Amino acid sequence: MDTLLYLALLLLTPHGLSNGYSDHYNNYYYNNNNNFEDHNYYFDYDKSEEGDLPIFLSQPQSFTVEAGQSVTIPCDVENVVTSKLIFKKLPASGGREKLLAVGNERVTRDRRFSVDGSRLTISHARPRDAGTFLCMFEMDPPIQLTHTLDVQFAPTIRALAPPEQQVAKDTTVILQCKAQGNPEPIITWSRQEGPLPSGLPTEQGKSLTLKGVDHHVEGTYLCTAHNGIGQPASAAMTIIVEYPPEITTEKAVVRTGKGDNVELVCQVRGRPSPDVTWTRDGVPVPDANMDTRLHLPRHHNSSNNIHMSLSRAAHRHALTINNVSEKDFGAYVCTAWNTHGQRHALIHMTGLPETPKVTSSPSGGERTRYSFTWQTESYYPITEFLIKYRKTHLGAWHATNRTIVMAGSWENVSRKVATKTVKKGSPYFMTFTITGLEVATDYVAVIRVRNKYGWSAESPHFAFSTKRAMAVLSSESGARSHFPGSYTSVVVTSLTLFLIHI
Repeated sequence: MDTLLYLALLLLTPHGLSNGYSDHYNNYYYNNNNNFEDHNYYFDYDKSEEGDLPIFLSQPQSFTVEAGQSVTIPCDVENVVTSKLIFKKLPASGGREKLLAVGNERVTRDRRFSVDGSRLTISHARPRDAGTFLCMFEMDPPIQLTHTLDVQFAPTIRALAPPEQQVAKDTTVILQCKAQGNPEPIITWSRQEGPLPSGLPTEQGKSLTLKGVDHHVEGTYLCTAHNGIGQPASAAMTIIVEYPPEITTEKAVVRTGKGDNVELVCQVRGRPSPDVTWTRDGVPVPDANMDTRLHLPRHHNSSNNIHMSLSRAAHRHALTINNVSEKDFGAYVCTAWNTHGQRHALIHMTGLPETPKVTSSPSGGERTRYSFTWQTESYYPITEFLIKYRKTHLGAWHATNRTIVMAGSWENVSRKVATKTVKKGSPYFMTFTITGLEVATDYVAVIRVRNKYGWSAESPHFAFSTKRAMAVLSSESGARSHFPGSYTSVVVTSLTLFLIHI
């Protein structure tokens, strides 16, 4: 092996190893990257042949190129003597120096490197080419010139979390990404489905923390690295949140009647997907048409003979009751459960009217009468209404700053309602005027309505008043006043009080 290296060095120098070079050729070797290197490489310069010393005409420089571009390292020199110009490299990441070329001969096996006189050219630069380049003459002391090369390259990025995570509600999730590139990339977070949970469209940082997660933060999160070189790079992570059932009803009260077809609906969400059952007054509702495990209809039943059936479309769970009878009235409960919990929702199916809602103004426009207006809803015609009202009196103002209310006794007014044609399920708009009230007086009232199935619940207490009066104070015989000390007293004689109705 020593003999082969010796012959190689003979080929690299026009005059063999004479004219100033020692015979320490056995210190050359190829490293693991097939780059020819020297170990304590040194040539003795024969000072007897010394003329003028070599002088580098170039100045130390820093070069920056993008990956894929070419770059030339200049080592222009004058007074070249018998010593040959040597090119070496110190990697940017550290490590041993590498011998690249001696004179015009390339030593490294990397064909992207070429030497033209005193210049070293690197074609299609790669990130690993970055480092310190030495142009030198091995003399005592050595004469050398130093250049640095920085190779910039587009970013790459990878997620440090699984591509898909299923997490429990209210937990904290930390998403992390690692990026590489030169210059160092900036990492930006975004969400495919819209804004981030913070409400911002994007955030910067190597990690993104999601605290107290729920299903509203589900989605695919992107970490994107960019540094101005090439195209940005992204990695995606999907968050799926498991949470207990959530239930809402389309109608909390369903008003119906004999022969009607109704649908009771619960909107159910949860993960894992909840199972849903129905009960009426605590008794399970028989399912004549639905396989709840497969959520598919049983086709062997005729729809004409089905009284109750269950159906599901996405989050919508419906109980359909055909040909309603009074026996079907009651409280229906839909119950949903999964591995994280259980929830209920209540739906009342009834034939009773809706609780009336008073729509008239609290301030009456007449002195001794007041006109009520209200609305309600009933599947069957309203046959009667009842209005209960009474006066409210304000008591003395006590030191506790509370007013004592002394209420009068209830007065009842009820009337039969003439049957009129109203579309089933449509609202009723009703009015009635109470007479014989006192002027400028406060009252409170409640209203109930009735159909064939009975009375509705009472409306909330409704406060109203008759038309107010304004007091005018006049003096028939003047007034006198005096100011004894720091207080004032006023004596008014013969007062006349007028009530002007407005």
